[in-house]
Amino acid sequence: MSSLPLLAARIARRYYRTYGRLPRLFPPRSYSEKIAHRKLFDRRPFLTETSDKHAMRAYASRVLGEDLAPELYFRTTDPHSIPFDTLPRRFVVKATHGSGWLWIATDRDTLDRAALLAKCEQWLRTDYSLRSDEPFYSPIPPQIIVEEFLDDGTGRSPADIKLLVFNEKVRVVQIDTDRFGDRRRNFFHTDWEEYPIHDSCGRFVGRLDPPTRLDDLVRIAEALARGTDFVRIDCYQVGERIFLGEMTHAPGSGLSPLFPAVWDDRWGDMWEIIAIRQREAAVAPPREAVMIPR
Repeated sequence: MSSLPLLAARIARRYYRTYGRLPRLFPPRSYSEKIAHRKLFDRRPFLTETSDKHAMRAYASRVLGEDLAPELYFRTTDPHSIPFDTLPRRFVVKATHGSGWLWIATDRDTLDRAALLAKCEQWLRTDYSLRSDEPFYSPIPPQIIVEEFLDDGTGRSPADIKLLVFNEKVRVVQIDTDRFGDRRRNFFHTDWEEYPIHDSCGRFVGRLDPPTRLDDLVRIAEALARGTDFVRIDCYQVGERIFLGEMTHAPGSGLSPLFPAVWDDRWGDMWEIIAIRQREAAVAPPREAVMIPR
């Protein structure tokens, strides 16, 4: 892990390259500045536990009272031990200690196993925190997990449903369509009024209906976010079934500008950072599990 002055310099330099100005951190005001502030100062174990793609499953099960993650086929520190021949035809391989480190295997029989194993070994050698300036990733044990492939019924992955929870309330529902093709991204209020904004992905132009279980998705996200000031909960809906993907504490590492830029400040206004003296007690899970109907 980098020293605080070196980390601050890297965060400021990358922020400047993205936004053309240095971040205001004392206090931070905008959404992107508050992410930068979190990367620099927030060391709660909760961020590490729930950024870990494997440990997050246990946390979510404890809070929700059931396991909503895709089926886990295998977990290892040695990718060469993956039992390819006994896996389903389609599956997903992920590293537990980073973000965006995944491999979609759509056909086990034609899979380039050597390339996948090389990629897994590269992930295991890499400290993601040094790439993203997100120190809460550094303590995560490097592991590889193999998960169920989720199919939207057409042979493709379902849309990503990402719920941004500010101080325990979902204020933004982000929908990513065609993630592995012509990716588009739209942002909505929970009443499905669309935010008049976009980021580098561009918007899907057309009608996007709300998920049929939006109320349950919001309830799940707010339960998982209880006691923290901001987190993004990534989910999927396949048919009427909800799946939990991951929990993200610094979306885009704070380096994905919103357009028009005024929305960076408006989203920042929705995020009240928990006082330092409150952080230690901020993440106790609820005493009773939150039961989510299937």
